[in-house]
Amino acid sequence: MNMQKLLALAGAALLVAACGGTGTTATATPTAAASAAASAAQPLPDVVIGLATSKTGAANFYNPQQSNGAQLAVDQFNATGGFQGGRQKIKLVIEDDGSARDQGITVFRKFIDQDKATLILGPTLSAVAAGAHPVAQAAGVPVVAISNTGLGIVGKCDYGPCDWIFRASLGEQSAVPETVKAATQKLGLKKVVIIYGDGKFELDDLTIFKDAFKANGVTVAKEIAYTAKDVDFAPFVTAAKAENPDAIVASSLAGPAGKILDEVAKQMPGKRVIGGNGLNSSALLPNANAGLMVVGTAWSKASTDKANTDFIAAYKQKYNADPDQFAAQSYSAMLVVIDAMKRTTRMSDRAQVKTALETVKDLPTPLGAFSFTADHDVKQPTFVMTVKDGQFTPFQ
Repeated sequence: MNMQKLLALAGAALLVAACGGTGTTATATPTAAASAAASAAQPLPDVVIGLATSKTGAANFYNPQQSNGAQLAVDQFNATGGFQGGRQKIKLVIEDDGSARDQGITVFRKFIDQDKATLILGPTLSAVAAGAHPVAQAAGVPVVAISNTGLGIVGKCDYGPCDWIFRASLGEQSAVPETVKAATQKLGLKKVVIIYGDGKFELDDLTIFKDAFKANGVTVAKEIAYTAKDVDFAPFVTAAKAENPDAIVASSLAGPAGKILDEVAKQMPGKRVIGGNGLNSSALLPNANAGLMVVGTAWSKASTDKANTDFIAAYKQKYNADPDQFAAQSYSAMLVVIDAMKRTTRMSDRAQVKTALETVKDLPTPLGAFSFTADHDVKQPTFVMTVKDGQFTPFQ
């Protein structure tokens, strides 16, 4: 065999090998497309969302409702398969903010540095948010406030730019004027006394209530302050009674509000107690004097909107209890976040999620059709409520 034939045979052998053959039966190897398909089927890391809520401290009345609402929305979404064709789910990490500014800051830092959260919900109180939100703002992590209704939460914030902060909870600047207007018209108010606490939320409410009563031609005869350490509210109500007011205003959280209701019922039977968002807690419903309340709320259980009736049914099935406004707000906020993440190319990309949140428009939620304003505030109506038969009901 000459050299040319040897070279030809060698070349043929190389060609067969290169094509995956052996000279007998060919054995196929995985193609690039098959490898890509196998890779695409692999699960992706969970998208982490942090929830800072007051399990302890002065605002513990609003938990576990906040935790339950958010967890229900996550569980429902994950049950559908999650993102990326079922390859990526949401992991909700819940931490106690302790109703305290410093603890809230610590929790936010944990979410950002340790948990690598894409987004944070909370904290419960506006005073805690004033310390925690700047931490997220500086880190470029979007936040959705689910119960911070005080001043300076979104839009113009005391600490500077707050464009990473969104609010899904109806602000007192919207709710209180509607409450005061309804109460003034229905009760014929001419004079009121305001009993208020020393926290940021209570002080913000004091300012908003005073402005609202002035706009409605109602005189604030006296402002009576209490501190977080006070437990006996009889002296405060006695001082209010001396002014012979048409109604008492409680600028307070749920705990003190219950004591104010009890004292008003004792000293001024039948006198109405007008309150802000702090009185919207289901923790007050068992109070025998809850029927004295008049309060503006972001949510109405009586709404027959499908998103609301489905939410109520699912919540009762999962937790064997009725939801309240705080459950509805955390649930709705999570729906908003999920909607935004669906419209990104990478659900864990904080900047993409922020941009998507800004374009949420008329999303069906238990709160109604949900949208954010240009200042990242929720746009929704106010429901003025009282309590009857142990349930919040429209004030008519």
